Amino acid sequence: MEMTMMNITAYFATATIALKNVFQESTNIENSFTHIHTQSSGLLFPIKGSAWVHSGKEKFYVKPGKVFHFNNKEVLHIENCGDEHFEFIVTQYELSNRTNEDLYDAQFLLRLASEEIYLQKIYELLSLQAAPGAMAEMNRKNKFLSILQDVLEAARNEQLHATVDTMEQIVEYIQKHYNEKINVTKIAELYAIERRRLAYLFEKHTGLSPNTYITEYRVSKSKSLLERAELSIAEIAETVGYEDCFYYSRVFKKQTGMSPSAYRKEKTVSWTNS
Repeated sequence: MEMTMMNITAYFATATIALKNVFQESTNIENSFTHIHTQSSGLLFPIKGSAWVHSGKEKFYVKPGKVFHFNNKEVLHIENCGDEHFEFIVTQYELSNRTNEDLYDAQFLLRLASEEIYLQKIYELLSLQAAPGAMAEMNRKNKFLSILQDVLEAARNEQLHATVDTMEQIVEYIQKHYNEKINVTKIAELYAIERRRLAYLFEKHTGLSPNTYITEYRVSKSKSLLERAELSIAEIAETVGYEDCFYYSRVFKKQTGMSPSAYRKEKTVSWTNS
């Protein structure tokens, strides 16, 4: 299953979860490594400090506000990388029904704006861990699900904000580099976003596909040059990012309904008569 917030949320929404264990642990500065032999998958909630979490071949940087989902297949190696104790609370859970499509065996980070989103409730859940009886079990389950909901909503909101920021950065990048050889493939590589996803997010943000935005921005810039600058059509084409002036002319006409020379003539007449 693809690792997206939509899929992560769908996984937890449909999973039949049984909370198995809750405990608090820390990794101090002097003895910087802690190892946890996981019996089930779970979530690590950082409370204080920062650490690298090694699980299998992957390595994750965690700190308060970054909740780490780990699986039951690997030993969790936690390496303190800060200048204070790394403190965290772990919740371990099991599923009553497994499918090949679930994320029980997956490892991923949920990035939140702040640890305050889960801090109070995770301590409340920890305090309920030793309480006996069916009612206590129900309270633990409800508290855990409440924490999950808060964390997932906060992670989704954080991702949405990050996406908007990234799209604004891409718009700014295009406006600075429009006269260079740029296209959606190059931009996708630069911002480490899958090409089709970038195109989808960019169009959702601006109303235009990346290539259309680049084209319209170049044409807009060339209009100003045609109106004001004493440059040939070929020079203007090169100035706005087109090596082939004939291709530029075709693009310009498609966008404006007239050729660059006709546009220049019309604007020159307008300026002369004004």
